[in-house]
Amino acid sequence: AKSSRQSPQDPPSGVVPVPSAGAPSGERDISFEVAEAESALAKVAKNRVACLSLLCQHAQRIERLWHEDEALRRALLGALSSGLGSLTGHKDQVLRELSWLAPKISADITLQHFLIIVLPIERQHTRGLRDDEFLVLRPDDLGKADLGEKASKGLSTTAPSELVVAAGARMPLTVVLDNLRSAFNVGSIFRTAECLRLERLVLCGYTATPGDASKQTARAAMGADAHVTWEHRSKSLDAVRDLRAAGVPVFALETVAGAASLHSFTFPTPCALLLGNERHGVEADLLAQCSALVRIPCHGVKNSLNVGVAFAICAYEVARQWRWDGE
Repeated sequence: AKSSRQSPQDPPSGVVPVPSAGAPSGERDISFEVAEAESALAKVAKNRVACLSLLCQHAQRIERLWHEDEALRRALLGALSSGLGSLTGHKDQVLRELSWLAPKISADITLQHFLIIVLPIERQHTRGLRDDEFLVLRPDDLGKADLGEKASKGLSTTAPSELVVAAGARMPLTVVLDNLRSAFNVGSIFRTAECLRLERLVLCGYTATPGDASKQTARAAMGADAHVTWEHRSKSLDAVRDLRAAGVPVFALETVAGAASLHSFTFPTPCALLLGNERHGVEADLLAQCSALVRIPCHGVKNSLNVGVAFAICAYEVARQWRWDGE
């Protein structure tokens, strides 16, 4: 009888062997996952930004399933190690330097050690990215969007081919932006407004809009502008007066003497918030038109917050008071 001594060599430390075609279905699924991960990296290996983004996604996926699927985790750890090792001779210095992480990743590594090892990858990925390029850990829930009614006549959305404002219930809060100069701040406000499903945004004066040629606001909004009703008005004063004429009280979020603390103020429903310019705040003539002034208590050296941050804090406080759950 022939000897069966010719057995395959043991795989390198930390690399999980790819199951054969005759392996159980669970092992074949893992084999497919590994092959898919390796193929995806090979496709973007020439592009540093894309490569770093994919490596981050791979590492984050491993972290998410760490305690859920040991076999898949071990296999993907091997694939990540292999992928990093393949960058040894890369023409890009950053990717080439990251290749030294490959031998540090083994199938038996602890979660804490793994997170420390992949930190240089995450740092390189976030270095120099624009605001709209930061990696999102969870995909958008498009099940909450539909091709429902567009914004009412006179209001704008993004391109008609994109998802438009859904026809479901909306939190009865209108937000007026008075001459905000930063497209990033406006984009941030759009994202918060979309998360809470606010009634609408009124962009006044030279406030950047998603329709601007530079597209900076649209990029910062990361698609949220397609799901938020908004309009542009040339004068904030006219917008505030129209709201009051319609019976909607307007409250300015401003750090001025006599302003009520956000924590003790009760917001009626419906109502509107007025946000002022990042540098100059809300002009006196607009403050005079408001039903009340509200401030967020600040206890440090600085007496104010970034307008996008301040709006998010205030909007979620209003949602808490109204017990708004999105329906």
